[in-house]
Amino acid sequence: MKATFLLSVSMPIVILPVERILKYKRRPSEVHMNDAVLNPTLADAVDKGIDLEAKVHLADFFTGPWQFASLEKGAGFPNLAADGLPEAIAAQLDTPDAVEDAKNLSANRFCKILRNALAHGGILYLDEHGRSSSASPVRRFAFVSTNDPRNPTKLLFLRIGMADYRAFLQKWIDWLKTAAIDEMLARDVGLDATEAADAIVPEEAAKAVGV
Repeated sequence: MKATFLLSVSMPIVILPVERILKYKRRPSEVHMNDAVLNPTLADAVDKGIDLEAKVHLADFFTGPWQFASLEKGAGFPNLAADGLPEAIAAQLDTPDAVEDAKNLSANRFCKILRNALAHGGILYLDEHGRSSSASPVRRFAFVSTNDPRNPTKLLFLRIGMADYRAFLQKWIDWLKTAAIDEMLARDVGLDATEAADAIVPEEAAKAVGV
């Protein structure tokens, strides 16, 4: 229940800035729900933060430790709903290289994996060892996406502990608040960044950016 609630809460927090702001900034012809016009400062901050090429560990919203692995399609993708996380992928995610590979994803790719997994139910509940287990409490998540929605050739996996995922969500909210709300107050109210940060509490900031 706790795992499902955490994911449910995180869906609008992660999806809306990507789907209704970033997509408009980059592919406006595909968008019919455009929040970017409601707060251009926030829209610019999201576009700048979710860089197409820059490594995600350089982004202000990043916190780890995330682990990344990929699986070639080959003759076909496995049925993760029935079979769970493949052991070969779980073992790959256990390696130190998996942490480095996650940190070195582009911010754009990282956010797309999260967005697609949350939007399409591509999330695996894992035990404390990072394995699929129906008999053990949920302690980790694996977010799963394809590399290309039109012609997928790989499955992409991001794994993280529940507590670390919650910390990431807080950092994501703090990033939105700092990047947009402080600047908006400085512009519209005449406060500098430090004064602006003191003038708004986290709960109010979350409401202001719709999270």
